[in-house]
Amino acid sequence: MTVSNALFTEQEVIKDTNSALEDIQETLALSLVDSLKGGDHIATPTVINMLKDLEDMQLKYYDRLEDNENTQEALDNQEQSGDEDKAE
Repeated sequence: MTVSNALFTEQEVIKDTNSALEDIQETLALSLVDSLKGGDHIATPTVINMLKDLEDMQLKYYDRLEDNENTQEALDNQEQSGDEDKAE
């Protein structure tokens, strides 16, 4: 159960992190719109790169979350299999 608890905790941290990254992306997107409206061609590429980096981070977190869920499912199946063996 310890591994299962650790996986659950990690899932919650990943979800919280992704939520925070979404907030940052929203702020950067608004900043990008402002810089485009203002004709600030120096800040625009920087903001675009930051948005791309954030998206890459989110994709890595989503991949980790999926791996985490697959591991949790395998542990649950293994636990059920063990319970069935004991019942026999």
